Amino acid sequence: MKYLSIVIPIRNEEKFIADTLKSMIEQDYPRDRFELLVVDGRSTDSTRSVVERLIRDNPDTVIRLLDNPGLLSSRARNVGIRAAEGQLIAVIDGHVHIPDRYLFQNMESLKENNNALCLSRPAPLDVPGLTGGAPFWIAVARKSWLGHSVKSFIYSEFEGFVDPMSAGFAYDRSVFDIVGYFDETFDAAEDVEFHYRLKKAGIKAFTAPSLMIYSYPRESLGALFRQQTRYGEGRARLVKKHPESFTKETLVPVGIFCMTVLTPFALLLLPIMSMPSFVVINIFLLYFAIICITGLFEALKRRHVIQAFYIALAVWITHFGLGWGFSKTWIRNSIK
Repeated sequence: MKYLSIVIPIRNEEKFIADTLKSMIEQDYPRDRFELLVVDGRSTDSTRSVVERLIRDNPDTVIRLLDNPGLLSSRARNVGIRAAEGQLIAVIDGHVHIPDRYLFQNMESLKENNNALCLSRPAPLDVPGLTGGAPFWIAVARKSWLGHSVKSFIYSEFEGFVDPMSAGFAYDRSVFDIVGYFDETFDAAEDVEFHYRLKKAGIKAFTAPSLMIYSYPRESLGALFRQQTRYGEGRARLVKKHPESFTKETLVPVGIFCMTVLTPFALLLLPIMSMPSFVVINIFLLYFAIICITGLFEALKRRHVIQAFYIALAVWITHFGLGWGFSKTWIRNSIK
């Protein structure tokens, strides 16, 4: 029996999947103790042929290519988990950067030494070698204090047990008997919903810097907006399914979305409704000033000035996308 099963949900990942799999194949870890389960959502590019070539070229490594007819990542996770033979089952995306050859070793030792049912990992976006261009500055924006949740351990160097909602990724197989599988109705944030069930069951995650896996940032502001919109939609579904998961922080991007939409109307109505319009305009100006100062601070830290506005824009898009995704999904679900 394998100790470690790595489930890799993918769809149209021809650009990254070869490097991701090679970094796993080359791990300093016994070949007979792990398996790689690539779950493909019926890719329309050359993803499958890339994976099949790597299977042929590495006969000493167990790599299985599984079909995901449901296309969604939530379905892919379940397909892989049900096929897994390992005691520790991890879900790792197909477009990541694993920085060294000791991740699998660290996963086993930290799980066993701490009797952990779940492992969580830092997942920064500032991938080594990423030194410029839109992805680099988007990564800077997301790493800033405004770019991610204050409760998140995604950039933390803390070692110990934490809330699994932050960045859980590997689970003892007994966990699925306790809380079930991933909810396949979720198109995004299925991991957050699953980790919320872990939290409700009293299961914490052990995290450590040695479990770090870099995620590649989006390559444009448009792609960032689409990503954050999906995340917002997923958060709305989470709150609908688990109303008690709603927090004040959930409302922050919704408020920023509403304020952004209302500000042009406030300017038009300023002569008629002076006080309400004045309040909306000044709140927006305060927010605009905060993200601009943050952008300038992050740019100066990297000896740039001109990119300050781009960083601020990426922060705003992150907030606006989350707010838009949450709002439209919540309204649509309320009408049904």
